Amino acid sequence: MSKVRAWVGLTFVCLAAVVLGCTVGDEVETAVPLPATLTPTTPPIDTPTSSGDLGSCPITPIPDTPFVPPDSYPAAAPDGRFWYGTNELWTDLPVDGVWYGLPQSEAGYGNKIAFWHEGYSQTEEPQPAITLSAQQLDGAAVMAPVVAGTNAYHPDYGQFMMTGIELPTLGCWEITAEYKGVALTFVVWVIP
Repeated sequence: MSKVRAWVGLTFVCLAAVVLGCTVGDEVETAVPLPATLTPTTPPIDTPTSSGDLGSCPITPIPDTPFVPPDSYPAAAPDGRFWYGTNELWTDLPVDGVWYGLPQSEAGYGNKIAFWHEGYSQTEEPQPAITLSAQQLDGAAVMAPVVAGTNAYHPDYGQFMMTGIELPTLGCWEITAEYKGVALTFVVWVIP
């Protein structure tokens, strides 16, 4: 019986290490889902395609000359997404410009947004001073600037800053991130 308990305990410890992350030397690794899994790229079949007129929302398109991160980062964003920004600050956006099926709370619709900065180190800045703000373009809702950064790591995408945002309503949103004096602004359509 004691061997079974020891095996169960060891299994639990190993599982907890995988889920919660591990420390290797001075490098902190955090178990974080691949940024592409944060928002689906196609709506579920029973989801309405819009809560308004998508055509009126100036979503951020793939640029004519797409941004390619520095050599130490992957040239291609996760499937269904594209890199957007500069070496100083970039993110991955959905190709269709739509955030589908975000979790809803009393505060609104929440999403996680990953940001990269050339040379960002999670050990040197575990809580990066990245600020997010948002303005609804098809309504009057505003999200006041909030510092909302933590660190993250993925073996394919390296170290990056993970942020969270709570948008009070659905619709067309212009979101701005600011980090180390650089601003990055993009527009997404948020639907149920």
